[in-house]
Amino acid sequence: MAANRARQLHGLYLTRGCRDPDKWADLAKDYASNAFLREAAIIYTKHLPQRTHHLPLLIVLLKATASRPDPGLGRALHAEAVKSANARDLLVGTTLVSAYCKCGLLADARRLFDGMPDRNPVTCNAMLSGYAAAGDMVKAEALFAAMGSRSPVTWATLIRGFAEKGDVAEARRWFEATPPGMRTVVTWTVLVNGYVAAGDMETARELFDKMPARNAFVWSSMVTGYFKGGDADEAQAVFDRIPVRNLVNWNALIAGYAKIGCCEKALEAFQSMLDDRIKPDEFTMAGMLSACAQLGSLEQARKVHKFIIEHRIRKNQFVLNGLVDMFAKCGDLAFARKIFDNMQWRNTECWNSMISALASHGQIAEAIQLFSEMECSAQKPNEITLLAVLGACTHGGFVDEGLRIFNKFDVYGVAARVEHYGCLVDLLGRAGRLREAYEIVKKMLAEPNEVIWGSLLGACRVHGDADMSELVSSEISRLHSRRVSTNDAEYILMSNIMASSKRWEQAERMRRKMALHGVGKTPGCSSVEFDIPEHKYA
Repeated sequence: MAANRARQLHGLYLTRGCRDPDKWADLAKDYASNAFLREAAIIYTKHLPQRTHHLPLLIVLLKATASRPDPGLGRALHAEAVKSANARDLLVGTTLVSAYCKCGLLADARRLFDGMPDRNPVTCNAMLSGYAAAGDMVKAEALFAAMGSRSPVTWATLIRGFAEKGDVAEARRWFEATPPGMRTVVTWTVLVNGYVAAGDMETARELFDKMPARNAFVWSSMVTGYFKGGDADEAQAVFDRIPVRNLVNWNALIAGYAKIGCCEKALEAFQSMLDDRIKPDEFTMAGMLSACAQLGSLEQARKVHKFIIEHRIRKNQFVLNGLVDMFAKCGDLAFARKIFDNMQWRNTECWNSMISALASHGQIAEAIQLFSEMECSAQKPNEITLLAVLGACTHGGFVDEGLRIFNKFDVYGVAARVEHYGCLVDLLGRAGRLREAYEIVKKMLAEPNEVIWGSLLGACRVHGDADMSELVSSEISRLHSRRVSTNDAEYILMSNIMASSKRWEQAERMRRKMALHGVGKTPGCSSVEFDIPEHKYA
């Protein structure tokens, strides 16, 4: 049942004073299946007084909570289980342990686990999975050692914990210790994926070739791994070997091409997937949206958006973020903003996309205003947000606002990086506050690079400050004294600064030094997109 239909029924039941527990229970299940967990929990607590007769519903709610971690709701349902005398039920207890673990509440999960009168291997695996997911492999090993009965899932869970923590050697040791009867395709897949995540595709391929059987996930893992390593040909070769391709495999191929910038290949793969009669999902479309955003083709963007609507693709956070980013990068900023404004919940990445889009399209005041709204929201700025808004301040000349934001980095919990200092120096340099910019660079915790000094040197040229330019140039010379190569931009900037300030002798000396080192200006160039091949998406 769709969420809107569930809401309509909810209103109808309230109006008519419905007392049928089965109808309320079905409505609660409908809410839970549509991820409206709090509405489902309210029905469970307020409209089902004989809750002991609805143990299956409690299990449904607990499983839904585990799939979408909500600590408050998990504890509330735990309390309901205690009140209804269901807390000692083995299935309820196991599901609660899993829910607490997925919410990151390992101490609560362990207290519940230790207090359970009965435990089975599934219960133990749930607790083991919690420790492994949190990277607490000391407690995971201790629990593993205490388990009287182990299943293939138990071994795979322990191996996955070490692999995801980055300790592939220890994961391999436990893999080798796994009894032959417990070494399933999942166990193999976990270890292969561990090597893929570590970037060791050679060992991953060695294990992959030895696998007695392969599942869809391990094929996709290998495809993703080769794309991550920049080897698109090998990724395609592995994909072509898949005996029966499913949606997961196609998603890996499309996302892989999109991530390395081979956007036309991504679009071609999408069309081939449709030709194979594989129905795309929201993850497929996230890859497609990324590809279209990079292409910058508004016509292509509108086709993909139309496809999403016509095929009723679920608009989750990835899809909505992708739509905002795609339309912004394809030039339709108004439509991107419309999607953004209609979103019920926005994560940090979505705020970043919209702020960056406004800034890059010259809507500086709007970008800064949106950043102010983000400061008041539940999502806090990260280093990408701050880089975007500082860039906006730079291009708009909002010096005081830029300084205010930079001075609040500690409040945001973000450590200023070289890129942030570069924006601030550029901001002050454009405003002619060269001495202030110089002092900030000198006080940087990290060593300033030639980009920052070059930015300040460029500002010196714009404002014709030859004295400051010599000071900055001496800093660049010290930076270069540890290198063999020479920075062409420095010579060109210094020569121009000397000439613009009518210090002709110094300018001539700089020109001779440029000739001695073979420095010359590189002509600029532009690229123009003539056409993008037609993709029918049908």
